[in-house]
Order: sequence, then structure tokens, then C-alpha cells
Amino acid sequence: MVQSVQQVVAGVPSLRGVIVTAMPDCLLIDSWMRDNENWASEDVAAYFGDLIRANREGLKALHAWSAEMEVTIESTDMLLVLREISTDFVVGFIFERATPLGMVRLHVRRSMGILAEMLPKVQPEQRPRALRVADFLARYAPDPHTALQRAALRSGIPLELLKSPEKLSPEQLEIFERSVQDILGLETLSL
Repeated sequence: MVQSVQQVVAGVPSLRGVIVTAMPDCLLIDSWMRDNENWASEDVAAYFGDLIRANREGLKALHAWSAEMEVTIESTDMLLVLREISTDFVVGFIFERATPLGMVRLHVRRSMGILAEMLPKVQPEQRPRALRVADFLARYAPDPHTALQRAALRSGIPLELLKSPEKLSPEQLEIFERSVQDILGLETLSL
């Protein structure tokens, strides 16, 4: 049974590193890199999460949002592919720049299948609704950095309380959810 990212990508030619990021907090879950690489995996994981979030917002602005998206970045010395595994994880694959794109896609697809089975399954029902509402706001708000402040202003609930949404009373949760719907321009939240 596969236990680590290193086992998943063992033997993939031209691969320089793989970083698995938990969303929406952009925290490092697991990583592998060649011995000669010296990236700070925690920092890279945070940026990869931000890249996926920015890509999602760009696609929404173009009215082309898709649950099946991939970000590919080509630089002078590397080829980076970012893919989501559900809404809970982002995987970044860093290849040598000269690697043919078809080969990259083949290895990414194979690895993603194994990683999807390996990573923990997070079911929305396992988390309190207030946390799911807060995560939904952070994920889809036009400006995620100020979204919670906007929700506090709209709902009248103190920002400090919204930072710990699991402490909301049922009435406060209802008000918070309505404010999130207003901010996002939605009639309901698909949680």
C-alpha cells in the first residue's frame, strides 16, 4: 500500500518535486523533491494554494469556471502543473523544463489517481455547518482576504466570533449564512 508522495512518484523521469497542499488553508500535507533541490516546501505549498485560488477567480470572471481545472506554468528552467484533488487538496508537480508536455500529463494523471486514494477523504458532513460556510466564503469570495470582515459588517456579528465560526449560535449561523449569500450573490450555498 502506498504511504507517501515519494512512493507515488518513484521512478518518474524528469520530475523535480511534488508538493501536496491542504485547502483552503494552504498548508503543506506532504512533499518530495530531488536531493539537489532546496525549496522551502511549506512556503511553496502556500503559494500553490494561492495560485489555484487566483486561477479559480480568473475563470469565474471569464464565466468559464470548471471543477476540472489544471494550472500549467512554463518557466525557463521548470514546468509546473497544479491540480486539485477534490476541494480539499492541491498537488503541484515540478518537472524539468525540457519534459514533453504529453509525458507530463501522463505522469500527472497516473499520480493523481494514486494520490486521490491515498489522501484522507474529507466529507462535508463531518464538519460543522458554520465551518463549511466560512470555508465556502473564503474559497469563492471576490477578495478572500477581506471576506470575513465584510461578513462581519453585513451580519453584525463580531469579527473575532466569525474567526471561530463553530462558536456561533444557531441564530447567528443563519444570519452569517445569509450575509455570505449576499456577498457572493447566491440564493443558496451548495454545502
